[in-house]
Amino acid sequence: MDWWSIIFWGVIPVLTVAVVFFIKRKLLWISPLVSTAFAVAYSAIEMPTIISYGEHRAMFFILVMPGHIVIGIILTVIAYLVAHSLKRKQK
Repeated sequence: MDWWSIIFWGVIPVLTVAVVFFIKRKLLWISPLVSTAFAVAYSAIEMPTIISYGEHRAMFFILVMPGHIVIGIILTVIAYLVAHSLKRKQK
């Protein structure tokens, strides 16, 4: 596995959800969108051909990006559950 895969599938979603979780939990719903924007920007910088060629672009946006969004949503749900459990412990 190369560094692009590690950063794209692991670091960006986890870091985005963690930062939003610790800064403003009420805005946690936006973390999959922000994560996706960072992932597209990172991919365009790292591999410009992924955006420029039609077949690569189609595979990237039709196959890869929905998977990234699903990972972001799953991590956001986990963060919401953690926030809910922390709120219950405070009461």
